[in-house]
Formats: sequence, C-alpha cells, structure tokens
Amino acid sequence: MPTTASPPSCCAGLRQTLIQGWQQDFPLHPSPFRQMAARSGATPRELLSTCRELNRSGALQPIRVRWGATLRRGRWRLAFDAPPGFATALAALPGCFRIERAQAGDGLPTLWAEIEALDEAALGRQLARLALPPLARLRLPSPDTTLSCDDPQLAACVERGLPVCSKPFAECARQLGCSEHHVLSSLSAWRRQGQLEGLVLKPPPTPVPQLGTLALWRRLEPSAALLQRLREQRGIDRVITGPGSDDWPWQLGVVLRAAPQLGAEPWRERLAAAGLAAAPDASQPLRIEQPRDQALLFNT
Repeated sequence: MPTTASPPSCCAGLRQTLIQGWQQDFPLHPSPFRQMAARSGATPRELLSTCRELNRSGALQPIRVRWGATLRRGRWRLAFDAPPGFATALAALPGCFRIERAQAGDGLPTLWAEIEALDEAALGRQLARLALPPLARLRLPSPDTTLSCDDPQLAACVERGLPVCSKPFAECARQLGCSEHHVLSSLSAWRRQGQLEGLVLKPPPTPVPQLGTLALWRRLEPSAALLQRLREQRGIDRVITGPGSDDWPWQLGVVLRAAPQLGAEPWRERLAAAGLAAAPDASQPLRIEQPRDQALLFNT
C-alpha cells in the first residue's frame, strides 16, 4: 500500500469521517480498511493512505483497544498536596488518565487524580515512583462480576496500539509469534464477554484543560435516589461517595464540568435542582486534564 499523501480525490469529508467515524467500532476483521472503505465510499487504497497521513501528522493515534466493564481491575481516586511540577510526574504514571488541578485554599489538596491498575500491588508500584504519597485515597466501585485477562501479552500489544496498515492484526500476530486467527478470535471472545468494548481509531485527547468545580461534603450520606438524580444532571461529571474516614475524609464529592462563576450560584442551582440543597463544606475551581484516553493496565 502506498504511504504518500492522500490523492486529490480524498476530500475533507473523508478526513472528517476518519477522525469521527471509528472512535467506537473499528472492525475486527483481517482487512479492516476494506470494510471501512465500503462504509465510507472511498477506495481501500485512498482510505489507508489518508489514515497513514493523519497518523503520521499526529491527528490520529494508532489503532487501540478500549477495555470493557468486565475486565478485572481497580480504580482509585487520589488527593495530593503537590508542589509545582508534581503533576508532570503524576501524568507519566501509566495508570493515570485524569488529573484535576485545584487552587490552594481551605486546607484542601491541590491536586486530584484518578488511576486504574490491575490490582493493589500494581497501584503501589506506580505510586512508589512519586516523590510524595497521596494525602487521601479512595477505591472507587467496580462491577460485581469481572474476569481476569487470559492473555496479558496480547492485551499489552493491542493496548500499545496496532500500526495503521492493511493487515494490523496479522502484524500483531507476527509480533507475538501466533496466528492472526488467534488474535482475532481472542479479541472477539473478549468483546462477547464484555472485557473489551471495542477497538478505536481516533485523535489523541485534547491538551486543552477543561474547567470545572469540585464540591465536597464531609458529613452528608446521600440516598441512592439522590445519587441517581445527581448522575443524571447535565454538567455533573463525577459523583464520588466515600467513608468520611481518615483515608478519605469526605462522604460526598461532586465534580461539575463548567467554568466557575462569580458567587458559585449557577453550579449550586444545578445541585439544588437534583435535590441537594445543603451547601458544601468546601469547593474548589478545577482545571481538568486527560493525560491519556484510558489507563495503561498491561504496559506499566
């Protein structure tokens, strides 16, 4: 297949299709770009050439896996009182996929993060790379039924990313010393079991931070109905419940994706609309960053 720039017949619409169209369901097929071409109206040669160009320019990442809900792993929310530059080291941890920078004040942490790892030991190895331990740590809920990965080498290969080429699964098989049939059948089985949500061909995460607000309550035990209403409320990005203990002093936390407003009335009105009238014990403006699309679980 040619690796030169896209031919003149490749219009801007095809580029937009590539950037938007396979963020969820990249085909699990020996010749995925042929299937994609049939759906996009381009020729396979034209489509692959354009994908390669976008990949080389950084507009598209390699073909990567998106893990599903039933893959066994843990997710933690961590709080740090961090000096300047600490966020860079935190973002370098393979399991870190979210960082929230907060303004100092009210004795609250200045940095919040979410990390995924296969287990507590894997989390501990990552945190040992940091100069400071977390001030607070909370393990977030996970599905009741999960499955351990039965082929970590294959998982690591698709997590790193497959090359943008005509036979990406054959290339993965070559690297692992197995058959293409084994790669495709294993990925298909993981998808049926819910361990794999799908494969994606998509742009990298935006480097532009998103603005938000974190509100915290130390002694407020929300009902299940209130939690559900909060999660359904437009603009609410995170609803975090905790024990209110030494490890995690807050019983409820809410992250709202919006620019903080003078007086904080707009976001408080949204909480009140969900039935949460009690004022938070503390609130912080946030700058929310996404170091990577998802945690690296097998390439650590």
